[in-house]
Amino acid sequence: MSTLDSGLGTRLAARTAAVRTGVWRVLFGDRRGLALFLCGLCFFGLYWRMGIYITDGSAIANTLVNVAEGRVVLTEVPYGSGLEAPGTYVGTDGPVGRNYGIVVLAVPVLYALQGLGAVLDLSVVLIGVWSLALVGAATTVGRLVDREWVVVGGSVLAVGAFLANVAFATPVAPSLYPVLALQIVGMVAAALSGVFCYRLVACLHGQRIGVAAGAAVLVATPIAFWAALLKRHSFTVLCIAAALYVLARSRTAADADDVRRFRALAYVPVALLAWIHAAEALLLFVPLVVVDFATATRNDRRTIAVIAGTFALALVPFFVTNLLVAGSPIQPPRMLPSYGAAEGLDLSGGGGGGGGGLLTAIPLVGGLVRIVTRFVSLLAEGAVVALTEPGRWFRTFLRGGYIPAVASEDGFQAIRLTVLESAPILAGIAAAPVAAGLWVRRRSQAELGSHLRSPAGVVDTVALASGVLFVCLFLPRLPLHAQVTVRYLHPLFLLGVYGLARLPAVRSAVTHHWRTTGLAYGGTVFIGGQLVVIALTAIEPGLGEAVQFHALLALATAVVLAVWAVARTLSGTVPERAGAVLLGVTAAVGTIFVLLSGIEYFAYAGEFALPVVRWLSAALPLA
Repeated sequence: MSTLDSGLGTRLAARTAAVRTGVWRVLFGDRRGLALFLCGLCFFGLYWRMGIYITDGSAIANTLVNVAEGRVVLTEVPYGSGLEAPGTYVGTDGPVGRNYGIVVLAVPVLYALQGLGAVLDLSVVLIGVWSLALVGAATTVGRLVDREWVVVGGSVLAVGAFLANVAFATPVAPSLYPVLALQIVGMVAAALSGVFCYRLVACLHGQRIGVAAGAAVLVATPIAFWAALLKRHSFTVLCIAAALYVLARSRTAADADDVRRFRALAYVPVALLAWIHAAEALLLFVPLVVVDFATATRNDRRTIAVIAGTFALALVPFFVTNLLVAGSPIQPPRMLPSYGAAEGLDLSGGGGGGGGGLLTAIPLVGGLVRIVTRFVSLLAEGAVVALTEPGRWFRTFLRGGYIPAVASEDGFQAIRLTVLESAPILAGIAAAPVAAGLWVRRRSQAELGSHLRSPAGVVDTVALASGVLFVCLFLPRLPLHAQVTVRYLHPLFLLGVYGLARLPAVRSAVTHHWRTTGLAYGGTVFIGGQLVVIALTAIEPGLGEAVQFHALLALATAVVLAVWAVARTLSGTVPERAGAVLLGVTAAVGTIFVLLSGIEYFAYAGEFALPVVRWLSAALPLA
């Protein structure tokens, strides 16, 4: 080999390593982020069922099949009710799907699955990947805590799990490959949501509370429940978490160029979210742009140009997709007429249509006016409902139970949980108004203004405003069937965990007594989980009764946590360690529901990726 070839190879290797390191840092930040990501994937894999569970999941699977073959029009529709599947629309050149941003991300995964499936048993490949993720998680965690037994024990467990699962593995039908591709990118998005929550909280309050917040997102909230399902919600949460993290970095950076760069990058997740769901992107974009420019130290022409240019470039996939699908770069698929049944949660308001005749002589301007008008009207409707219908708040956030109109669409089963029933750990937010009131009383007006421009104040404002807008957009249509955990308000679980981490009482309890929190969580999952199984076995409940058992258990623990959080905020004499225990217990209650719902309650929805779990499910006839 010549000296020139050797030098070229060295430079290529160096550049490859630099790119790999850059991607690693962008996605995970550090080894703690990587550990959270791998642990999240391992957790989701425990109840990963390969199949379509909700009818409108068929539309996105059909969309992927066609996009993978190079077309946006749905000419091949192998899943569900074909073109009648909810989520199918009338495009310029024929029927089209939606969520093209997710579909494009899933295309290379589908190609990889097809390639692997052609030469290997794909079920064994999936088991092997999960086992390797377990080895990676154990190794990373073991190195972080400097405990070699964690590395050895995790590796042995991974090998044993691989052998046991391979012994019962059955072939995966090629027809499932598109579904698996979508599920994989969904689980990756959910795992990264926990990573960016960790990085956001760590940026403001340190790594220990950051790790706790990221872990809570991954195992104690419905973000874990929906990770492997063919829905957009995991991607919405990821985009919001990433935007808030980058926004925080823009306020903590010392160099002016870094500030400008991070401010511009904060709009990239918004553009990617628009590619998936334009209305939800607006719910993030409006607070972000207002707060960002109102609190920035400088908004010179160069900064504005960089932000605008970055945002416009990130919106190119959104514009191109809309142009191909709807004939207009600003008209997303959800603004098109529904091909089959109308869907009330779309921006179209139920398939009212979006043809060129509705636009003015300047189509882009007219289309933009129409979108903004529709968006504002939906938010106004939501604000009116929020102010005039307290019962809807109660049935959405606190206690649901059996609601005839909803249960009739869920097989006459009360399988819908409220926000608090889904994630009882969020009950600690009850102390937020008290903490905010005490904080405001002790500070002058100048200090308040200074706080609003601080990194925490900026993120708080955007998070709160975005959460309020999500409630305004979706509350008028809630409660709704086929939700299980109020999935349309999915971002509130991320924002709620962030809010918990911002409370001094919660933050202090976890930081000073993290071992207690961990022991309370582990003990409740492993011992309390068995007690829950024993109780349900004795009751012999139906599906709805089992879900409502979890609802009541969650509310019981949530009330105790809320009382502690308020009391600790008001008085320093309230035991801090008790809060650490309660946080661990409520988080574990959320985990128990996620595990039992995936392994037992809804196990009929598809075959498990880990065959051993199938036998565990058969041994737990709870519902």
